[in-house]
Amino acid sequence: MPSKASFSEFADDDHRVQAEEFMRELGRFAIAFERMCEAMRHTVLYILQSEGLAHQGLGQVVIGDKGSGELQLLVGALFTELRSRTDATDQKAVQAVLKEVDSLTEARNLVVHAAWRFGKNAAYAEFYANTIRPRTKKTKGAVPELHGVSAPYLRELTERSKALQVKLQRLHHCVLQSGFKISVELAKPL
Repeated sequence: MPSKASFSEFADDDHRVQAEEFMRELGRFAIAFERMCEAMRHTVLYILQSEGLAHQGLGQVVIGDKGSGELQLLVGALFTELRSRTDATDQKAVQAVLKEVDSLTEARNLVVHAAWRFGKNAAYAEFYANTIRPRTKKTKGAVPELHGVSAPYLRELTERSKALQVKLQRLHHCVLQSGFKISVELAKPL
């Protein structure tokens, strides 16, 4: 007597197709986000190099295994120390890029650091996965934070990651090469 599987992650084949598309987009976003972080690492290294650091290993020690938040701090703090080579518009432009990185990091943390539920909403207008992030509030106790996340939203986050990667690459190019106005280069269309 054949036994039917007692557990399936998906309601049916349509649900599986939609969930797999979602997971592909999640993977693309994860890769694009890490590429953006790598651009921040290079920016830190190039700032150090532009100021005379010849031993690349020392720079590698500084960036080590730092994540997005720590890299943002390093990029911002080190860039601020380049005051003699920059002006207020350059400083504001870099701070604006770092603010975009911070916003994207918050979205990434919501997506990555949550429990996932693939609802049974296949064949409807749009497939949403639900993130459940446990939060603790001092006046409410345990509070689950629920969000719906779709494949198009993940594609948007991927595009934001790619755009920030390009802006950070422009920034470290400007740091290494004289004659480029940072605020102008960062304002150019992608």
